[in-house]
Amino acid sequence: MVLGIAVAYTVARGWGTSSDMILGRLPITSSSTLLLAWLVNTPQLLLSTFYLCINGQCTTVAGAHEWNNLAISRKGLRVTDPRGEQRGTYFLQLPYRWSLPLAVVSGTLHWLLSQSLFLVRVDYYDRSGTLLSGKDKSKMGCGFSGFSTVVLCGTLWVLIVATLSIGNMALKVRVPYAAGCSLVISAACHLPEREREEEVWLGKVQWGVVEEKMWEDERHCGLSGRAVRKPKVGSKYL
Repeated sequence: MVLGIAVAYTVARGWGTSSDMILGRLPITSSSTLLLAWLVNTPQLLLSTFYLCINGQCTTVAGAHEWNNLAISRKGLRVTDPRGEQRGTYFLQLPYRWSLPLAVVSGTLHWLLSQSLFLVRVDYYDRSGTLLSGKDKSKMGCGFSGFSTVVLCGTLWVLIVATLSIGNMALKVRVPYAAGCSLVISAACHLPEREREEEVWLGKVQWGVVEEKMWEDERHCGLSGRAVRKPKVGSKYL
């Protein structure tokens, strides 16, 4: 609510007004233009790197939730080229309820940063409106807006706190945590020989107990297209 009011106020007020500070004033040349453009856009690159880190964290959390939910409901496997009842991968590697808000916040942060540090050109005119030349000719510098920087920092802090809160949410583990490990996923996909199913990967599967007894009273858990049972506390499973 406060962030929305702040953004609405700054849009109505107009960012980059006379209250902004100009850091350095250089003659308008090709080298100075490239230098200042590089300076004002370097933070954008850092912000993009930060977004990739946040996106990776959210992808890990979303993947853990989807893997864990295979013990609750029967779903098709998520693959790049779906067939049968398989599901395709997400366009942005995240569910839309995750990726769309994250993309909106990221775009807002980049816009706020562009309003916080920007390229400025200063032209000097006399009272008659004639452009002055010589030592008073036009110069360039980096514009800095204090108010927009405060809003940027506040928005960035909200994103960090929200991401940490999501990452620290308690997860009731129903399926052994895989963390993208191919060995754990492979163990869940490979059933005992007598429990093998034909093209089970094309249908909907669920994780659970698929073998009553194997050896030494140990049972097997994995993904199956058949009816599965919920593991019991105190029993041994493979």
